[in-house]
Amino acid sequence: MRRGRASEVRILVTGGSGFIGSHVVDKLRACGHEPVIYDLRASPWHDGTVETVLASVNDREALERALEGCDAVIHFAAMADVGEVLAAPEDAERVNAGGTGVVLEACRRAGVRRIVYASTIWVYSDCAEDAVDEETLLPAPRHLYTSTKLAGEQYCRAYRELYGIDYTILRFGIPYGPRAREAAVIPAFVRRALAGEPLTLAGDGLQTRRFVYVEDLADGVVAACLSDGARNRVYNLAGEESVTIRRIAEAVRALIGDTEIVHGPARPGDFGGKIVSSARAREELGWTAATPFAEGLRRYVEWRRTQLPADAAEPAVQSHVEARPRRRRALIISADIGEGHDLPARAIARELRAQEPGIDVAVVNGLPAMGWLLTRLLRDGSRVMFRWTPWLFDLQYLLFMRLAPTRWLSRRLLTALGRRGLMRLIRAHEPDLIVSTYPGVTAVLGELRRRGRLRIPCHASITDLAGLSFWAHPGIDLHCVTHPESLAEVERIAGAGSARWTRPPTAPAFLAPRSRADARRALGLPPEGPVIAVSGGGWGVGDLVGAVSVALETRDATVLCLCGRNDRVRRQVSERFAGVSRLRVMGFTDRMGDVLAAADALVHSSAGLTVLEATIRGCPVISYGFGVGHVRASNRALERFGLAQVARRRADLGPAIARALAHPAEPDPRFAERPSTASLILAAERRARPMPAWRLRGVPAAAGAAAGIVALAWVASTGTAYSVVADIFHTGPMTAVATPDAQVAVMVDTSAGQVPRLARSLAAQGMRVSFAVDQPSSAAEAAAEAFGDETLPRLADGGVLRWLRTSARLHALLRALGLGHHFLYAANHPSFGQWIMAHGAGGRPIAGKLRLRDIDDLTARIRAGEVIEILPRASDVPAMLARLEADLAAHHLRAVPISRLMRDAGRSV
Repeated sequence: MRRGRASEVRILVTGGSGFIGSHVVDKLRACGHEPVIYDLRASPWHDGTVETVLASVNDREALERALEGCDAVIHFAAMADVGEVLAAPEDAERVNAGGTGVVLEACRRAGVRRIVYASTIWVYSDCAEDAVDEETLLPAPRHLYTSTKLAGEQYCRAYRELYGIDYTILRFGIPYGPRAREAAVIPAFVRRALAGEPLTLAGDGLQTRRFVYVEDLADGVVAACLSDGARNRVYNLAGEESVTIRRIAEAVRALIGDTEIVHGPARPGDFGGKIVSSARAREELGWTAATPFAEGLRRYVEWRRTQLPADAAEPAVQSHVEARPRRRRALIISADIGEGHDLPARAIARELRAQEPGIDVAVVNGLPAMGWLLTRLLRDGSRVMFRWTPWLFDLQYLLFMRLAPTRWLSRRLLTALGRRGLMRLIRAHEPDLIVSTYPGVTAVLGELRRRGRLRIPCHASITDLAGLSFWAHPGIDLHCVTHPESLAEVERIAGAGSARWTRPPTAPAFLAPRSRADARRALGLPPEGPVIAVSGGGWGVGDLVGAVSVALETRDATVLCLCGRNDRVRRQVSERFAGVSRLRVMGFTDRMGDVLAAADALVHSSAGLTVLEATIRGCPVISYGFGVGHVRASNRALERFGLAQVARRRADLGPAIARALAHPAEPDPRFAERPSTASLILAAERRARPMPAWRLRGVPAAAGAAAGIVALAWVASTGTAYSVVADIFHTGPMTAVATPDAQVAVMVDTSAGQVPRLARSLAAQGMRVSFAVDQPSSAAEAAAEAFGDETLPRLADGGVLRWLRTSARLHALLRALGLGHHFLYAANHPSFGQWIMAHGAGGRPIAGKLRLRDIDDLTARIRAGEVIEILPRASDVPAMLARLEADLAAHHLRAVPISRLMRDAGRSV
């Protein structure tokens, strides 16, 4: 088994909050190892002292993340109650058999090569022999529970043969002892006896059981897990005594007091009892069931007397635990939506333990706690939209993030749906401080703090660069920001002094220097030549096929394609580029530090923490392939702050890669020098204050009354609504026409005052163009006509309520330019309101197929019939036009005004 520091191993325990699992966790800790609990609920027995992941055993992605850094998994999670199995056989198959398959597959993907599987001696129930051991041949099972457990055993053997994952199968006797399920026979008898109720036996009560005390059983599980000799072996862990159900009832009556014993009907599918040998475990593991049944029952009854009544909200902690000063507790709430939230959560937990060694830290997934509806909407809905309807994700982002009324409404709905579950989660952990790494959780925590319903200090870790309306909240005490450029926006939302720039919460390897040569050597990459990484983030989103295709056009470049956990995209890329030796296709990797140190450029689709990690490593970034929603907002910020290039079309990506390779960056050491998130959180003072009562009552009512009107006006003021409509109804700007002639249209966006000078210069070159102007000018119109050019009205990009002035502005331009009812106008990103008004006036939008800002942009191939747009921010319009004329001549094309191109192609306005 792979070892951690010294002899410590890290082991994931599925079902670690349960009866047997919680005792195994205790034994692992006592041996100096590091257990991680994976369960649907937090353990009531560990007081938040053990790292915990709350998720379903059927959630493979959550399991993969939980397995990161683990040496093995001990798999207990199952439906263990026979009555529950009989009542819900489909659920039993899904959890017991299917869940085991999911755990094994997660192990394969995460690189964990050891599983300890909890089976049962019930697998012997259909054997003809009365005495059985591990070599006894097992007939086809007749009981549902036995079938599901045997299926799990077979899955373990199959994964050993196919994928090399070692297993140890442990067939448990009937466990009993402290923390047992109330439905089990011994707890049920004890509970009834304590309440003075009769003890009911199924049938004659002569069914025998091989009981095993739970602490003995936990010793055997740990011994098997830590023994290399137990690999690919099967062990029975059962008691030495055969105990009848009647004897149990009589022993309970003797320990607790006189109570009646009655007989009921026999239970279908009951285990009749076998003599089960545990000799192999004694010989190979040194294990025996050391606690006699009578002693174990006495201990359980003593423990049971110390507990709260069975209908109490929570079981008490064992009475024999010595009182000790309560350690500070931290609760970190993440969400399993990609690595952008889980990775910071794990990093902050690591920092907190290093900063304050005695602190209890629990890392939990907040989405299940907030309820199934929000989980479906926020995680599953996002996954569907990313893959199939990115435009819908864009519209959702517009409504929830950029429009104040709908943002307010979405916050209220999010709080209403998620607050009860989050409060239950918080009460279960009783933390002294809370850290959120997911904006949906942050928004709810902030609302609860502002409304006075949550008194515990709350902090947020912000790893996005822009669009922070849910990442930041006035009710949060401290926002730990990874991008210093985000500080101003966070404080604008949450108030002055609410944010601090911290060291990025990422893997420690990112903050340590790493030479390019060492990183390439570790990854087996060529020491010379460019290396280009293409990443789709944890979910593998964006145009990865297109990005790889463009990257491979770079001479002698080695391309790494990181598909995250998206197996569909990984197969697609592998099949599309099969046989290309310069491409390496990778899934989710924990070696991203080496990837970014080795790469000369990163093409990344989903912004977020990866862009910052690349900056730290000195790897230039190009954002491409998924410019919707929060990524669009981040892209604007990346350009504004000069942190990365943004390629909005595939044609833009090649030049962007060339620029990145031509201008290498240096690693940025500033981030490693910042204080850690943990140090700032532990030293932070409470800042958030509850809102006054009058605001709590008055503001929501007033805001709700205005929300509908403002939302409609705002939708009409943005370009996103028009983009959605244009995609659905194909009403976007015209960018090209089909023509048999060797000609293109050239449109120059400029001011009216520049038209005469440019028209004169273009006439000398023999070029005829369309000038797009946003101010009426008879002089510009006259100069254009004199040299065979034309002028078109240009509408500025959509903005807040700018569309209301569209009608008057268009009429002024039409009068000045002498245009009729049907006309062309230039508009790249009109708002929905602008388009509606221009359409009503008879206008048709035009935009460039190629949009040129710099001479270097002329590397793309120009085709006949396309509209080429020279943007007003072009550094040297005359020089660019001269270069364009030369390129057109080389391709035997000529430049004409847009109306001429349409007329020659037989098209009307």
